[in-house]
Amino acid sequence: MVRNPRPRNNPHKSTKRGSDSQAVLKALTKHTTTSKLILDCHKALQALSKSNRVTLKWIRGHNGNRGNDAADELARQAASLRVAGPEPIIPIPFTEYKTWLHNQTQASHSVLWSKIKECKHTKEAIPVLNPRLTTKLLQLNRPKLRTVVGMITGHCPLNKHLSILGITDSPLCRACMETEETPIHVMLQCNGVAEQRAAHLGSSATLHEALGDLGGLLSFWSELGWLE
Repeated sequence: MVRNPRPRNNPHKSTKRGSDSQAVLKALTKHTTTSKLILDCHKALQALSKSNRVTLKWIRGHNGNRGNDAADELARQAASLRVAGPEPIIPIPFTEYKTWLHNQTQASHSVLWSKIKECKHTKEAIPVLNPRLTTKLLQLNRPKLRTVVGMITGHCPLNKHLSILGITDSPLCRACMETEETPIHVMLQCNGVAEQRAAHLGSSATLHEALGDLGGLLSFWSELGWLE
């Protein structure tokens, strides 16, 4: 930020403060701030405004303005100085920490998920992390969420899973009696429910694609009534 050389402490004089940073000027117009630097600027401007008419204005950077060029040169010199003490010397906004932590967590989780050999059914449903799907799931009520999670994991009251638990004798599909009754078979392959699948799920080729329409998925299973 640069200023004109007019004298201070004269109520009949005006003083202008120019900055080539629109972000700074917008921050100065807000009623609240979490930045100590902006707060210090506010205090300095308030003190100056007691005896002067203060005007803030935006100026183009690198346009030959002597004050702005001088400020840029001072900033360049300051950036080249060695820091005495721990860095960073300017506090990092909390939002920056939050964004960095979120990105690091997502990256680590993605690497871990790609290396896992188990959870084959779930990985077919969610081959890569899908924050958008997570948001949609959290908006469902418990019964609907239970249904969708069952489709994702395969842990649901279909014959394949029930036979593993010893609840039913046969893992075969009740509609076609040709192969094991799993979410993938029923939602993508079974000819016995082809009409219902076409009506609610369309032409989804993978479990991942079917999860793109949670409304259609839930109405499909609601019409079948197999999970009740």
